[in-house]
Amino acid sequence: MSRGSKEYFEEVSGSWDVLRKGFYGDEIRDTVLTAARLLPKNTVLDVGAGTGFLTEGAAKIARKVIALDFSEAMLSEARAKLGGRNVEFKIGNVEQIPLPDASIDAVIGNMVLHHCQRPEIAVKEMARVLVPGGRLVLSDLQEHRHESLRNEHADLWMGFKMDYVQMTLQKAGLDGVNVDALSSCCSETKENGQITIPMFLAVGHKP
Repeated sequence: MSRGSKEYFEEVSGSWDVLRKGFYGDEIRDTVLTAARLLPKNTVLDVGAGTGFLTEGAAKIARKVIALDFSEAMLSEARAKLGGRNVEFKIGNVEQIPLPDASIDAVIGNMVLHHCQRPEIAVKEMARVLVPGGRLVLSDLQEHRHESLRNEHADLWMGFKMDYVQMTLQKAGLDGVNVDALSSCCSETKENGQITIPMFLAVGHKP
């Protein structure tokens, strides 16, 4: 992830939970967690966990959740909310996940891929840490042309075509890959006011 992204998230960490509600709702978390089919015995990795949007829901189901993020400030917000529960907090890069092969039952992530410098490497890393039969579930933005949004939120990518996402998961060696349209994400930009961008949900499992 770029220095710009890191600086942006350090800056907004304290207000992120309020900001986030203006972008997308809790139904995104519910959709991701349902698709992940988490079990009480599972160990789950939340990539780009931020302040714990997905982590909080996963921790109510799974035995253990590892919240991975590159921003100390965002994770400290998550720790303040979720510390002491079955959650482990790790600083690290999604393109170089600091976990051993085949150690995770499910990898979940929301709005992380468009902050990855090399999304295909990031997805390969997510697949690497999955146990055989483990599931990967990602939600993110579909491709858009709102340069103002990229600038305001320090995005590296302006979303993704759904067929690119499908190909990326398949190239990472995942089976049963399915990429569907999700409800839209809204965002305010200083230049253009309210912008609405469709999201996607990508699901695959490790053979």
